[in-house]
Amino acid sequence: MNDNMHGDVADRTNPSTGLTGRVGTGDEDGVAAQRLASRRRLLLRGIGKGSALLAATVPIKTLASTPSVTANGQICTASGTQSAAHSQATNLPTCRGLSPGYYMKIEHWPNYPSTTYTVGITFDQNTKFKDVFGGGKSVAMLEIMNIQPANNDERHWIAALLNSIKAPQGYVFPYSATEVLALYNGPQSAAALTFFRSFMEF
Repeated sequence: MNDNMHGDVADRTNPSTGLTGRVGTGDEDGVAAQRLASRRRLLLRGIGKGSALLAATVPIKTLASTPSVTANGQICTASGTQSAAHSQATNLPTCRGLSPGYYMKIEHWPNYPSTTYTVGITFDQNTKFKDVFGGGKSVAMLEIMNIQPANNDERHWIAALLNSIKAPQGYVFPYSATEVLALYNGPQSAAALTFFRSFMEF
């Protein structure tokens, strides 16, 4: 995500390293930001093997790969909606996703009738949730979409993953599939789940 969305930026020299970087006021300095970017690259390569350990090192705000805004103009990330931050940009696309109820029918899955996807791991509707996400229910994903109660957390994570593969026409989804998997395994999983449920399901 573009750092400019998190506040004003300024040149600052790190006295311990002598390096100068563009930094957000009150935020990480340029050197720290470079380290976070490096960790993010490692995380996205690590999904499916050791992803939980890598995800723990990366703040949620560094993950969003598609700058966008909600319908009311808030920055479309979990951290952006938590802080009610509004984007100063006027030309960003609107983010949106579809609900777990929509994905209860296999014909609504992206690219149907071809429902095999590769996002670091190859899966389809019959793959167990834990084999895709690295934890959770040992139940086929399409079966989970039809399990009661309808508000089980796994349904929302599956919907987020499918939305990341193909957003509704005319909209974007702010996170890639690998980023959704990283968020599930990361320290702010609960915040991401709240974001998906509150802002991304229509």
